[in-house]
Amino acid sequence: MKRLLSAVILLSLLAACGINPFKRGADPDVIGQSIYCGTPSQDAAVHYFDQAAAFGDWLEYRSIAEFDAEMASAGLVVVEMGQRPTGGYHLKLDASESRIDGDTLKLRMTWNAPRLDAAVSQALTSPCVAVKPPKGDFDRVEVRDQLDNLRGEVRTD
Repeated sequence: MKRLLSAVILLSLLAACGINPFKRGADPDVIGQSIYCGTPSQDAAVHYFDQAAAFGDWLEYRSIAEFDAEMASAGLVVVEMGQRPTGGYHLKLDASESRIDGDTLKLRMTWNAPRLDAAVSQALTSPCVAVKPPKGDFDRVEVRDQLDNLRGEVRTD
């Protein structure tokens, strides 16, 4: 009887671990990235595109060949690091820490810079990442780095 009770409790705990009231749908997913996004300033930026035509216009204006306009057909978030003086900078999505919370899609990104003694290219870069958002209702996107600094936000409506 004790084994049966232990098994039921263990299964209940495992099932509860899979339930997260803050998550809806699948995790966000990186579907493209580039180190040359044509960012005109050093400031980080976040963009939301809900139509392929609008994303295509943005791609053409920025001369970004790595992305395709159809990536935005079901919604797309682009996170830009901002213009950087050398190579070695990059962004990484932390999908396990990203979620829809209320009416806000909260994306957690890791912002990496080269070490001070690293051998890097001496060329302007402007890294960006295209993220397919999870299914769910949100009207705002908020991007924070690994230190919980707000790097950017955008409304989706």
